[in-house]
Amino acid sequence: MNIPDKIKIGGLVYSVEQTENITFGHEYGGEIHFKDLKINIRPTSRRRREACFLHEVMHAIFDNLGYKDHDEKELDALSNALYALIVDNPKMFYEKQDELT
Repeated sequence: MNIPDKIKIGGLVYSVEQTENITFGHEYGGEIHFKDLKINIRPTSRRRREACFLHEVMHAIFDNLGYKDHDEKELDALSNALYALIVDNPKMFYEKQDELT
């Protein structure tokens, strides 16, 4: 998975930074700042970064859908399940070259 410097979610462009400066503390792998349109991810192992990034993206998606007070535990379970799907089935997310024409 490529973690971009920017990602567009629901018409909003979030900047993405890999940083040790996580406002919520050292026990967190990432955070999202809705007001500033910013996602911070702690630079840890590749898989941990990817899972945290997807988790924060899910926060943005839920927020965009109007779910302002969503359950963190449920969102964590959903984002982990989606991450496992992506990792276990990487070819599912790529178009076949002959279908592009």
